[in-house]
Amino acid sequence: MIEAIIIDTREPKWVQELKFGGIPTSTAFLEQGDVMLATDSGELVLIERKTPSDFLNSLKDDRLFLQLANMLVVTRWSYLMVTGEFRHGSGGKVITDRITGWDWNAVQGALVTIQELGIVVMFCADDDDFEKAVIRLGNRDRRSVVDIPPAKNPHILSVPEVIIASLPGIGIKRLKTVMDYAGGMAGWAITGLTDPNTHYPGVPENVKRRVRRALGLKDNEVLHILTNDNNHKEQNLEKE
Repeated sequence: MIEAIIIDTREPKWVQELKFGGIPTSTAFLEQGDVMLATDSGELVLIERKTPSDFLNSLKDDRLFLQLANMLVVTRWSYLMVTGEFRHGSGGKVITDRITGWDWNAVQGALVTIQELGIVVMFCADDDDFEKAVIRLGNRDRRSVVDIPPAKNPHILSVPEVIIASLPGIGIKRLKTVMDYAGGMAGWAITGLTDPNTHYPGVPENVKRRVRRALGLKDNEVLHILTNDNNHKEQNLEKE
């Protein structure tokens, strides 16, 4: 979170008079950047403010890259904030508040180079959005490590799941359906898959016939789960 803001004395009066939602604000001569933010994490944030036209003029004078690179000497949290937009005009020329002679590809290349230097390029809608954009930027989380969960969490198949998935017509596609219906027990899954009298949701009868053939079962044979006297479950071949 932002604790204090310092605005360069060379900034326009309207910038120096911004209130930033009540955050303590002062003006001072800044060697680098136009706005400096002190955050509660102890990090300094530097912002160089450019209108689209200012950006192009600085680029033309060959002073922009040095100006921005010097900001990185002060803090790695350095930003270029453009208060407007670059639009693509006819003939590949850049449009700001007017049609310029600048080539669109050249300007886009300059923006990429700036970010490759380590300066983040940001755009705000216009001058009226600058105040809110500074607050949005200053209140960002600046931890050095960002936790990014994977898009999908892997599920490593257990040995019983590998066995069931290897049966013809089951595979990974029907594995979850089969195991859920069997309560997660591979033995019960095989019983249901080999019993022609058991309706197994999501598994067609022709798949069950293929499973029986793969296991070498005759038409009158089904794999069942039997319980012995010690209440341990074991698989046996039972003839109907």
